[in-house]
Amino acid sequence: MDKFDQRKMDKFNQGYVNSFAIGQGYGDTFVRVPMASHNNDIRIVILGKTGTGKSATGNSILDKKEFECSPGGSISTWSCLKRETKRFEKNVVVIDTPGLQEVKKPMHAIRSEIQKSIEMAYPISGIAHPGPNVFLLCLKMGRFTAEDETLFQECLIIFGEEMLPFTIVVFTHEDTWESDMEYSGRDPKHSEYMQSLPLFALEFIGKCRSHICFNNRKTGLDMDLQVQLLFKQIEDAIVLNSGNVYTNEILQKVVSREQFKNNISYWYTNGKKMLNSVLAVGNVFLFWRNFKR
Repeated sequence: MDKFDQRKMDKFNQGYVNSFAIGQGYGDTFVRVPMASHNNDIRIVILGKTGTGKSATGNSILDKKEFECSPGGSISTWSCLKRETKRFEKNVVVIDTPGLQEVKKPMHAIRSEIQKSIEMAYPISGIAHPGPNVFLLCLKMGRFTAEDETLFQECLIIFGEEMLPFTIVVFTHEDTWESDMEYSGRDPKHSEYMQSLPLFALEFIGKCRSHICFNNRKTGLDMDLQVQLLFKQIEDAIVLNSGNVYTNEILQKVVSREQFKNNISYWYTNGKKMLNSVLAVGNVFLFWRNFKR
């Protein structure tokens, strides 16, 4: 392993100690946390770009087609959609959201719509405080680009760093990635894939609660086992977060902070413009006065 790969690995390991799936550790790191049995509600908000398998992941969790999936990455979700079911003795609430970084609608409108998911994430019982237990951030397995780095930044603008302990990264299209690896004559190893990720991705994922690889084309028992593994990670996250959820109060603090940063940026930018204008006028005046002499 060269120095750059070691640096990436060190950065990844500096994240939360529980940033590893059960039996899916990076290197030899594994975490085992007892299942939470006191709460039968699981509230999930699914995030990601269009075409990353957000809606398909929601359908896999619900075990039925509730969210429309559009082929070729075309847009199928413009507003938050909430569906509920009971699976594996859990009351499950799943909220699908519009794709991050959509360009066909104003950015502020997309952000505002995605933020509505927090108030929609209340349990079937309606007793507990609204808010998701977890965010599932769907990322398509494959090569990461600079656009993916801005995707992480967009998540933090919408929900702040406060979202990270509640976030499980779901690497979708596992089947396609495995086929591509086998076609190129390479053995599809998840650990090697993680090591190949750019530093910015490892830093972000390392701060999240955990990660998992997911294949939405599985069926029957294979799909059941895959969803149970995901539920296990969600249960672990609930325990490690002491049963807390990402509340609307947290969101409002994030929104206020972003507004303050935007205001500072606005006044700084426009203040510089005004100062430059004043200086320009002053220079004209001095030129005119010297000319009159």
